[in-house]
Amino acid sequence: MIGDVRGAGLFIGVELVDDRATLSPATRFAGELVNELRRRRVLISAAGPAANVLKIRPPLPFGRAEADLFLETLEASLAHLQA
Repeated sequence: MIGDVRGAGLFIGVELVDDRATLSPATRFAGELVNELRRRRVLISAAGPAANVLKIRPPLPFGRAEADLFLETLEASLAHLQA
């Protein structure tokens, strides 16, 4: 579902798409994922014209432990939504 990843420094955008060939935006899924992450106490947002780009802006005190926590929570949220 990842169409593109872009960013600068710790500011990262992950574009979610329904079809990688046509790059049709996965707006609904992005919203569901943001809400599931919020339910699990991880705050990110969806941005862009189609609201399908995960906007990841970690706080300044962000280290390996926080990155691991984010990735584990993201993985669990994706598994939950795709079940």
